[in-house]
Amino acid sequence: MTLRQEALYASYRRLERPLYNVLYRQLWQAEDCQDVIHDAYVRVWERRSKVDEGTLDALVWTTALNLAKNRLRWRLLRRHEELDEESLPLTADGQPQDFLATRRLHQALRQLPRAAQQILLLSEFSGLRGNEIATVLGIPAGTVASRKHQAMERLKTLLGASLDA
Repeated sequence: MTLRQEALYASYRRLERPLYNVLYRQLWQAEDCQDVIHDAYVRVWERRSKVDEGTLDALVWTTALNLAKNRLRWRLLRRHEELDEESLPLTADGQPQDFLATRRLHQALRQLPRAAQQILLLSEFSGLRGNEIATVLGIPAGTVASRKHQAMERLKTLLGASLDA
């Protein structure tokens, strides 16, 4: 039952981009996302004697999401600076992403309940399917589907309202 190094590397190659996509939309800072991903894999490796390779991906997702939550709590205590254009990722053609659109999405996502945020981010930016999200979050697949639908409707309303303003 000891986790093999090759399995951990394979998981990292498979999950790095989806993890980053989800974490960026929670943390909004590239360096923090990279730190959380690496910390999650280090923690999993430290517990390798108790890790089953069959549940490795779900464990990495759960660990990374928990680390991101902790980082957000820590930021609230420190009163971090607002989003900075320099911290935005680049588009495929090397141009900075639209700062205002990213900011509107950030503000809209923050208005959703935490559980809805996680499901929406996991489903839209990680490539995970409903049953995989259910495993990561430890909830029924039907709950994932209903929360995702509610979150999408609320997000559309919020983004529509911000575009009208």
